[in-house]
Amino acid sequence: MLFRKKKEEPGIFADLPVFEGHPSTQRVEIKKRGRRAMQIPATASNPDVRADQLLANTGRRREEWLELIFNSDSRESKQKDISLWLQENYKVQKWWANSIALSYLQWREAPKTHSAQDSVLRLAVTIPTTLPLTFSIFKTESLYGETFMRFLKQIPNEKLTLSFSDETRATLSFRTHETGCEILIEHEFIENPVMLKARTKYWNDLASKVVQQVSR
Repeated sequence: MLFRKKKEEPGIFADLPVFEGHPSTQRVEIKKRGRRAMQIPATASNPDVRADQLLANTGRRREEWLELIFNSDSRESKQKDISLWLQENYKVQKWWANSIALSYLQWREAPKTHSAQDSVLRLAVTIPTTLPLTFSIFKTESLYGETFMRFLKQIPNEKLTLSFSDETRATLSFRTHETGCEILIEHEFIENPVMLKARTKYWNDLASKVVQQVSR
């Protein structure tokens, strides 16, 4: 052969010992998904990942991811299915998708109130009419009866938050459904099983009343 590949000479630092645990031995894998490069820690998925790391690597805050999942068809799914949904629909890298899914499951199973004795009622109802009309009906104060106090927040055609005289609070999230409008109801600060049963009946009866009204 006329040409031989030049033998690579060892660097001047090649013979120095490398101690385990030194930063130079720790590698962080980086992969690209879409336009965002995600740092993937060499550890198991972590539901309590730091807020700044989550935002930097996924583009959304924890609260935003929780709301997206809860408002999707995956809200009652297992971790694997939620993770796949995030990967397919939002191009989230697998490690981060698993961490977000774990965080959502942790949030879904735990009461979102300050008292460990309180619980949260979660319910989905479907009204057979358009989203704008459904929202218009549910923003009527007289619909909720004597225990209604006031609206705490209104986002047109998206969300209503209201308070009641028993010091509980409910959030209604609206979205278009193939058979009409689906409402996701979260009623917080429920103190005991008796109140939970009563509030479940309350919302089911209220939904039935509205269904009868729009079906006339």
